[in-house]
Amino acid sequence: MKKLLSISMLALLASCGAKESGSTESGNLLENLTYSVDTLMVDPRDDFLIINSGLFPYNLSKDKSRLYFFEKDPYKLVEVDLDNLEVLNKTPFEAEGPNGIGSYLSGLEIGHDGDLFLNNNNAVGIFNQNGKKIRDLKFVPTGIESALAENYHAIFSNSVYDFGIQKIYSWPSFADAKEYGLFVLNPETKVASSLPIPKMKIVDDYSGSFVFKSNNGVELMSFYFVGSFITLLPGELIISTAAMSGFYRLDLQTEKLEFIDIQHQSVPNEMQVNIPKEPSDPEEVMEIQNKIFEQINFMEMLWDDSRQMYFRLGVKTFRGETQEDASTYEIYLFAYDKDFNVLGETKVEEMKEVPSTYFFKDGKLYSYVNVDDELGFEIFTFNF
Repeated sequence: MKKLLSISMLALLASCGAKESGSTESGNLLENLTYSVDTLMVDPRDDFLIINSGLFPYNLSKDKSRLYFFEKDPYKLVEVDLDNLEVLNKTPFEAEGPNGIGSYLSGLEIGHDGDLFLNNNNAVGIFNQNGKKIRDLKFVPTGIESALAENYHAIFSNSVYDFGIQKIYSWPSFADAKEYGLFVLNPETKVASSLPIPKMKIVDDYSGSFVFKSNNGVELMSFYFVGSFITLLPGELIISTAAMSGFYRLDLQTEKLEFIDIQHQSVPNEMQVNIPKEPSDPEEVMEIQNKIFEQINFMEMLWDDSRQMYFRLGVKTFRGETQEDASTYEIYLFAYDKDFNVLGETKVEEMKEVPSTYFFKDGKLYSYVNVDDELGFEIFTFNF
């Protein structure tokens, strides 16, 4: 394990408030935030890692001692010991055949016994860590509209699986589902049900694709979008979008679905971008995307076991005038208690790069970095 650098920075704070929580006199737990960053490298031992495509998909063991991700072309499952920062195993997986995982993976979940849930539009199932399919979970569910039930890409590509409940939770697009719904699929009964999530219409409000013809007749595809997340946390599922602070929470035991209306004081709680119905050219579409990125984009919700708190980042992205110009960022940190009351919020002035493939472990934020094609992590220690 090599240690590259260690820096300490004081996060200069914008004046901001928060929903009253009784945690601090000011009501903002992050008001006096400081943090340090260590960049540590993972020892590949006698091998090397292919990480030119990043770590997608990835996930952690339940005790967060192991990180799993797939190398591609050919597929190999990589197991990393996060406590000792070293690669433990690399196991080949098949793309085709009875144990095939397809040409593209869109999801990875880890069970308590180490089994893997892998999904894409061709293969959905439980695999052991030797690459053998234990259970095929691809099926045509009853209880929902047949065209959607038979559309494997729509049903399974944006889905997660809970090993305890043994159900698949899917969030298909409105174009496929014809409704804004969270779909619960039971592989045992092969029945699906839908739970309404109407406020997620905002994802479509800030998404669009268009085809334009160039002067020489070539068709050009242009699009704008806003991020959305289906996040499996212990005992719950979070459906969220970058476009607003509020989100849906599903209790996995009771299947009670509720909308959590988060209200921050330092940033807008919902995007406000004027979008024309029919953009005239690709440049106008690009300008719409720029305006979306320049708004606060709320990131995926994270759970910190050590503090028994939720965290998430927010990002404003300012693109350069040309593709060669680097983007700049404003990065925000938000903290919530177990009932999603706002405990703290701040703009982190000294953080200039957006964390990538990040998660909490032992109260610290781990963010993936590629250092000369070697796997490393920036490890943020927050003090407040």
